[in-house]
Amino acid sequence: MKILHTSDWHLGKKLETAKRIDEQKKFIDTLENIVENENPQIILVAGDIFDTPNPSSEAEGLFFDAMKKISNFGKRAIIIIPGNHDGAERLAASKNLAREFGIIIYEKPFEVKEVGKYGEFQVVKSFEGGLLLNIDKEEIYIYSLPYTNESVIDEEYLNIETFKYKKNPDEISSENIDYSKKIGIILKNGIDFVENLNIPKIIMSHLFIAGSSGDGDEKPIELGGSKAVNLGDLPEADYIALGHIHKPMKYISKRACYSGSPIEYRVTENKYSKKIFMVDVKGKLQTDIKEIQLENYKPIKIYEVSSIEEGITLSKEFMEKNQWIYLKIHTDKYLSSKDIREINKNKNIVEIIPILEGQENENGQNINIDYSQLNIKDAFIEFYKSEDGIEPSGEVVDLFLKLLEEDK
Repeated sequence: MKILHTSDWHLGKKLETAKRIDEQKKFIDTLENIVENENPQIILVAGDIFDTPNPSSEAEGLFFDAMKKISNFGKRAIIIIPGNHDGAERLAASKNLAREFGIIIYEKPFEVKEVGKYGEFQVVKSFEGGLLLNIDKEEIYIYSLPYTNESVIDEEYLNIETFKYKKNPDEISSENIDYSKKIGIILKNGIDFVENLNIPKIIMSHLFIAGSSGDGDEKPIELGGSKAVNLGDLPEADYIALGHIHKPMKYISKRACYSGSPIEYRVTENKYSKKIFMVDVKGKLQTDIKEIQLENYKPIKIYEVSSIEEGITLSKEFMEKNQWIYLKIHTDKYLSSKDIREINKNKNIVEIIPILEGQENENGQNINIDYSQLNIKDAFIEFYKSEDGIEPSGEVVDLFLKLLEEDK
């Protein structure tokens, strides 16, 4: 059975103040083409569909448009879980309408879905987080664990140990099992609902695997202080579809993959290609995984110049380039509002990062300030302090930001 695995769309996300919706629309068009060419029977979306719990109407409209395009009027099963960026209730608000199109949206962990017809396929049996599906007269089992907090994990772990393994609650509390092992036990229990069936078994979750390269993208999810799941604690499955890390990653020994985000969302993400995974599961742990590389619709670049004049020149020369630009300017003087206006005529420049060199403070000492890690507000505050020796008032900062926005 063919499965398409994707995640971390972050619809509605911006780069600083720049909208990315046009790039996201291009991704949805690309996804539609991939689905038409590959014809998967199932699509798994492993969380972080939106960038905020309360997405804009534009972002929600794009999501609904995507579902309409790739569902093939219910002939293809689509299963979606919320990630840590999603508002689970908001995401699942359309689940009853989505059923007609074969779309199953989880709102919370261990949710039991109704059995019956979804689109053109059947949910034969439903467990806590698990679905036994019949698609094109083939059966497959999918266990989904959305993002959740540690208290929910603790409660489920206690239930499993108490009722499945007949342990005394006092005995369980004294075992001091860490978060990673609890997740492993919960996932194993989810798969074991159908342990006697000789069919492909899939896991989908939104979590952080220990050792995954955050590389400037998503950090380990903090669940009450717990940070990561050890790879060795994951159970055996025909495929494990993961979301949260923006870099595509494969763990061959566990047949587990992060599909990564489809778009560069930070400058640190320009070090690797964006991908979608096509998975052909044949049962008995026989799984073929194919990577499909995505186009970089608008790369994020950093340029560094040695003067304000060079910065203005670069801005003009790169006016028509299809790039988002962070511009670092080494300078021994401050950028005037005129300089900033001139550079910002290029709407692809998302941030100007001044690196002030050769200045002296009131004691005659040289000041070399690197603003490369600061946003424009903090950079202005540092400029002001180095010039006048005091912090600007809130009113001055607000006025500066207002003028800057007007100049854009």
